[in-house]
Amino acid sequence: MSLLLEASERAEIMARRRYALDKRVAFRLSALLWVADGHTQQEAALLLGVTARQVRKWLSLYRTGGLDALCSLRFQGDPGNLSPAQVERLKAEVATGRFLAARQVADWVAETFHVAYTDRGMRNLLHRIGVSYHKATGFFWKADPDKQDEFLKTHERQKQEADGSRTRRYFVDACHPVWGVEMLYYCWLLVGQRFLVGVGGGRKRLNILGAYCPDDHKYLDIRLSRDNVNSQQFVNLLRVLRERHPQTTRFILYLDNARYYHTEVVKGWLARHPEFHLEPLPAYSPNLNLIERLWKFLCQKAFTRWHKTFEDMEAAVSKVLDHLEDYREELDSLMTEKFQRHPKAEAQAAQPVAA
Repeated sequence: MSLLLEASERAEIMARRRYALDKRVAFRLSALLWVADGHTQQEAALLLGVTARQVRKWLSLYRTGGLDALCSLRFQGDPGNLSPAQVERLKAEVATGRFLAARQVADWVAETFHVAYTDRGMRNLLHRIGVSYHKATGFFWKADPDKQDEFLKTHERQKQEADGSRTRRYFVDACHPVWGVEMLYYCWLLVGQRFLVGVGGGRKRLNILGAYCPDDHKYLDIRLSRDNVNSQQFVNLLRVLRERHPQTTRFILYLDNARYYHTEVVKGWLARHPEFHLEPLPAYSPNLNLIERLWKFLCQKAFTRWHKTFEDMEAAVSKVLDHLEDYREELDSLMTEKFQRHPKAEAQAAQPVAA
């Protein structure tokens, strides 16, 4: 029984396993990850010291009840004073995203069903019925779902037509880490302790113009500590690509509509090098640019601590981007060409087709 995990699912599973307080939960999550990585259920069972039947039950529980069900050792808990029909109505109301706190849910239940819950009692109830507290996912509502679908079809065709090393595809984008900004973070401290973190003026930033190849996970970039990213720097990146892959006869670059991609300098260079083809992304579509995930990964790895100087920040960035092979297991699941569709397109796809 194979298992396919999206990058976001894998990331959440790994996070839950890392902070699991009960080893039984950690065992379940490990089995999930190992089977998704290609191990058989028998192999996962041997590694954990359980039976293959037990692993099979965990996989079935995840498929039917989701991650919260798998992580709950008492998933079949009593929903308390609510009937099954009321529980289903409550779950439907939660799914609208209207509740920001357990107190709001308790107030709604009291008003709708005339059943009183404390804040703690409501949190326990929500966990028992398969509800969790997590961050909402943002997206650009102005994006055109039809244009996004059109881009995805073009991307898939180009992916299928790619001729090994003769054709190389890169996702291109710029990243601008600013020294000393957004470096305040939460951490465990002693009761009453204050931990001071230095904050810069926000004027020093590192400009990175990067390119990521999804076919062999090769990455290269141009980093600028004094100059801004402009058309000439983009041409310099194209030169680096050309020098790095002399046998390549066609480069396909997926990128947004930044102004410096459309200047006369760039147009003139592309006219002299027809092997380069720029494939623009639809407007408001960072979800379709694979390298955006790499920038988020960079922030998670390089900016979880305070950097005393700008040079320290540069070194932290280099430690990640110059050694991506050290993060291969995480990147293999993160940097896949599986793109989240626009919610409008998903809603349209879910509508029944008229006879």
